[in-house]
Amino acid sequence: MPAKLSNELRHERLCAFTHARVAWFFVALCALEVYSSWKALGRPISRPASLFDLLFYILVVVVYAPIFLMIFRCFSERFIIAVATVHIAMAVVSWFAPGLFRPYTNFIGWAFVALWIAGLVLSLNMPIQAIRNPYIAPEGEEASSPKKGLVILGAVIVIAFLLGLTLYWIPSR
Repeated sequence: MPAKLSNELRHERLCAFTHARVAWFFVALCALEVYSSWKALGRPISRPASLFDLLFYILVVVVYAPIFLMIFRCFSERFIIAVATVHIAMAVVSWFAPGLFRPYTNFIGWAFVALWIAGLVLSLNMPIQAIRNPYIAPEGEEASSPKKGLVILGAVIVIAFLLGLTLYWIPSR
């Protein structure tokens, strides 16, 4: 039972309907995916470019997606995460069997455009609800300090920079 309470507390701390930053992240993600899915219409399903990309996609589908689905409990959040997971899983499958989706490429492309538009429409309500009902931390919980946020942001930027350098210097085949 404590694990269930722990997951509920995690959800309260990250819920897009009570945190404006998380809500705007979901809106931006959906808007970006609507645009990129629309641009990819008529093209074959994108495949991972290298073995490193494939391993990252598999890690996202097998490890991170179930964790996100466990933490995020609202329908809108789970819908967006599920659409992203299916999109990435199809890319992994197309790596192993490139011709599997070829006859249905146009239908799949339009289906993902429609799903991402639905996700965008669902996510547009999140910032409004987050502004109306902001998260208020319980008294026993300490507020996060601004320095801690800057340290995390700095670590993310450094990791992204190092990953970019690594991918730049690895020769593509």
